[in-house]
Amino acid sequence: MNTKLSATAVVCLFSFYFNTANGRENTNGTDHVLSVDMGHSGCSISVIDFYRGHLESAMIDRASYWSDTPPVRSTIGDFSINFKCNANQNVSETAEVYGASWNSAEKYWVPYYSNEDDKKLLSSVSKVYQLRSKNSSGFLRTTDQINGAESQRVRFYTFCLFHDTASVCGSGQSMRLEEPKGNYLPYILRVLRSVSFMDSQPGKDRQ
Repeated sequence: MNTKLSATAVVCLFSFYFNTANGRENTNGTDHVLSVDMGHSGCSISVIDFYRGHLESAMIDRASYWSDTPPVRSTIGDFSINFKCNANQNVSETAEVYGASWNSAEKYWVPYYSNEDDKKLLSSVSKVYQLRSKNSSGFLRTTDQINGAESQRVRFYTFCLFHDTASVCGSGQSMRLEEPKGNYLPYILRVLRSVSFMDSQPGKDRQ
């Protein structure tokens, strides 16, 4: 047996085993897929690992994706996305908790406000992005902070992705308003649009 070839084969085999054991697999020879099981039916998801990150669940129903090196420099903190899985939920009620409602006439998500005062106060600083991934769809809403010292104000975000009777939702901060170059939002959206639910049947996504 060729010793050099054998050593190469061993390295490749070890690399394959390491990636598989940690929920990581190759896709298209370049990207990697990370997967996690949050402990309930419908609560297993995968994401494309664009930023050499990690996807782990530390407690039931919850998981986090984060990268050791943020995609852009920002003083907002680490680059991470926290997921909370909701099984057998009411879609409309869950969406409202995270700040959006479904416009059945126009067929897209719009901001949800709990009352008219909130609408007057927040409508000018809120925006909803439509999300669609491999087998789910949903929204991400941003809302700018309107109080406190201007230099410390941030842009908050909330999101939900729905598939069958389950969803993954979350919230966080995407940027400081005075630091537009440190905006994490494009990278957050990219990860969310790569989410795939792993143990649900297709065909029940909200269109």
